[in-house]
Amino acid sequence: MKIGIISDTHDQIDNIKKAIKKFKKEKVVLVYHLGDFCSPFTLKLYEELECSVKAVFGNNDSDIFKLLANKPGNLAFFDKFYVDEFEGKKIAITHGDPYERVVALFESQKYDILLYGHSHVAEIKKNDFTLLINPGCLIEGNKKWTKPSIAIYDLGKNSAKIIKL
Repeated sequence: MKIGIISDTHDQIDNIKKAIKKFKKEKVVLVYHLGDFCSPFTLKLYEELECSVKAVFGNNDSDIFKLLANKPGNLAFFDKFYVDEFEGKKIAITHGDPYERVVALFESQKYDILLYGHSHVAEIKKNDFTLLINPGCLIEGNKKWTKPSIAIYDLGKNSAKIIKL
C-alpha cells in the first residue's frame, strides 16, 4: 500500500497534473498535501485522484475560506498541524514553518512518520523511530530548491522515495 506526498504546489497546474498522474500510476491509496496550494482554482484537479487527500494549510494559503469553499469531496483540510493514524502508523503532518517545530517533532520520536514541506528541498531521513519526509515542491527554476518532485511512501517496505516530475 502506498501513500502520496505533495507540497508547495503554488498554482503550478502542469506539474500538479504530472504529480496526479504519478500518484495514479503508483496506485496510492491516500495523498497528503503539506500546504501552499495558493489559489483555490487548482483544487478541482485533485478530483482526478481516486483516493482521499488530507491537507494542512501553508503560509501562502492566504484565502483559507475560498480554499474551503472550493475543495472537492475527496479533499479534507486541517489546520497547520495534524496527526493522523493510518494502517497502524502515527503520522504527523505540518507545512514546515517554523522549522524549529519540525526539528522538535523529529527529535521527539513520538511519530512513525513526520511529513513537512515549506523549504522546497526534498529530504528523507530517519532517526531511531521516525521517518521524516519532505517531498520538495512543484516550482521550476530556483537553483536552491529541488527540481519539481513528490514523494511516495510504501507502507509494506516502510520506506519512501522522492520522484522527480
